[in-house]
Amino acid sequence: MERMLGLDESPQPFPSALRMFWDQHPWTLPLAAAVLGAMCGALSALCVFKPDEYPAASYGLFVVPAVLAGWAAPRSGSASLAGMAALLGGTLGHFIGVRFVEYAQNDLEYRAWVLIALAFGALLGFMGHRLRDGKPLRRATAAALTIGLLIAPVHLWYSVGTHATEHTDPRIYVLDVCAAALVLLACRGLAPRILALVIAVPFTLLFSTLSVFSSVLLWRAGGGI
Repeated sequence: MERMLGLDESPQPFPSALRMFWDQHPWTLPLAAAVLGAMCGALSALCVFKPDEYPAASYGLFVVPAVLAGWAAPRSGSASLAGMAALLGGTLGHFIGVRFVEYAQNDLEYRAWVLIALAFGALLGFMGHRLRDGKPLRRATAAALTIGLLIAPVHLWYSVGTHATEHTDPRIYVLDVCAAALVLLACRGLAPRILALVIAVPFTLLFSTLSVFSSVLLWRAGGGI
């Protein structure tokens, strides 16, 4: 019963053959994470952006690769490195992909995105690794933080509305909700999943507020006074 509810504090299961390979060849996971992140970043630029309109406020294609890389990592240190590589790859992929759309992206803003990728990429990778932790509270907290970040744009879309969210295809947010559901499934146990949904609410509000500060950071990096 405790295992079904996810309340047992059993250690992480024996690593799979793939995780053992990552552990024996430490450079392969960050490389794979960077490639996956670059592909998702380019996809975000090509599919989320709309010609002559504001970009969609969606984090899914950037967050999920970093979290998955951390989840696949054999150790917490390699998880943070892989998450960082995934988000840096996503930034590079977005930089390349936006060359092929009509939206006039300010390239100077990528200076701020690199800083965000270094900090949040390591954090997302670590949170992805925590989804496999033996302690239920750690799994629930990691899932809640990730879900809160994914749902924050959806919350902004439904509550306040911004130029970015008003010009976003609602199907983008459906994908973000599906990504949040995937993260929830990765969190083992019924009780940790319920707890994650509860504490994801304040994280959603927190990241909704922090998005305003990130906009200021990007504005300053783009040459704003």
